Amino acid sequence: MNQTDQKEQTIEQSQFKRAKIDKCFFGQKTALKVQYNEETNAIYLGIGKKEEDETWTWKTAKMKDTEVAEILRLLQQKAESINFFHTFNDNETKIWINRKDQAVFFKIDDLAKGLSPAEQEVLRIVLEETILQTSFNRR
Repeated sequence: MNQTDQKEQTIEQSQFKRAKIDKCFFGQKTALKVQYNEETNAIYLGIGKKEEDETWTWKTAKMKDTEVAEILRLLQQKAESINFFHTFNDNETKIWINRKDQAVFFKIDDLAKGLSPAEQEVLRIVLEETILQTSFNRR
C-alpha cells in the first residue's frame, strides 16, 4: 500500500469514527435520532422538528449507559414510563418516555416523537449496540 492509499484510508476511518452509530426514525414533522460517537465514547438521543422552510432543528441529550438500559427496559415492556433530567452549560433538558398501547413516545422538552412496534424493535437493537460500544471502547 503506498502512502497516498494509507492517507486516504486514514481519512475514511477518522470520518467513520465521528458517529459510529447514527440512526434516525423520521416522521412527517418530527424525528428521533440515536448516535454513538466513538471518539468521545458517548451516546446521544435527539428529537428533531421539521421547520416550515424544510430544515430540521434538534434537541439532543448525552445519555449514560444506565439511562439507555432504562429505555431498553421500557421497550421490553418492563416499564411503562421513565424520565431523565439533564443539565449542561446551564441548559436544562427534561426527557420523558412513555408507553401507550402499542406505541412508545419520546419527548425532549417541547418536542415529541412516537414509535411504532417495528420502529421500537429497530431502536432496541441500535441501543443494545450503543451499550456494547461504550462498554468495549476504552479511549
